[in-house]
Amino acid sequence: MLVLDRVGKSYQGNLALAPLSLEVEQGERVAVLGPSGSGKTTLLHLIGGVVQPDQGTIALEGNLLANMSSGRELASLVGIMHQQLDLVPHLAVVHNILAGRLGHWSLWRSLASLVSAREKHLAQSALERVGIPEKLNERTSHLSGGEQQRVAMARLLVQQSKVVLADEPIASLDPARAEDLMQLLTTIVSESNKTLLASLHSIDLTRKFFSRAIGLRNGELQFDLPVDKLTNEVLYRLYNLTETQV
Repeated sequence: MLVLDRVGKSYQGNLALAPLSLEVEQGERVAVLGPSGSGKTTLLHLIGGVVQPDQGTIALEGNLLANMSSGRELASLVGIMHQQLDLVPHLAVVHNILAGRLGHWSLWRSLASLVSAREKHLAQSALERVGIPEKLNERTSHLSGGEQQRVAMARLLVQQSKVVLADEPIASLDPARAEDLMQLLTTIVSESNKTLLASLHSIDLTRKFFSRAIGLRNGELQFDLPVDKLTNEVLYRLYNLTETQV
């Protein structure tokens, strides 16, 4: 599904991601671990086409990302759930969800949908799937943080992409709600055999919901392991901790 070949990125001469190579199969659930500033977001943004690599190539289903249009072609392959969620607070939930369809619609259809929501049934179905069907016409700013996370997840559902990228999707949630949301996200991607890459700080949730973990530190790949090989020693090295600090 996804192949990175010696992909690297710098910003104004500062290394964000050292050249790395990576392959991810369809349906895999991969956690991206590492301290803040380690390159996790940069990696996800490169895969999602948000930024372009300085070197190397990225291929999705055998097609080079650099050759894809940023509209329908890319949207059908990759969906991103940013840490900031990118919801428009003053819009109704239905319109925020249907923003996931913009890559599938013409400009005219997109503008018309702001007046009268098109494919409203898709938004309703997605909200039912994430557990808040009654919020369809509510103003997004009136929702709780956890409900807004679910709206962002519903937007990914209607986008119908094959790869889901989630950048610290549970960072603003308490532990109980974080686990509930991660359970929901991994269930959704598993049921439709989507590929998931998510940046996380929780080792417990990584071990519970993911099959594979990638470790980044200072922009460099430290490990690429099945989660059952994710020992405390490996994690101490990644986070530069002593045993007494964990």
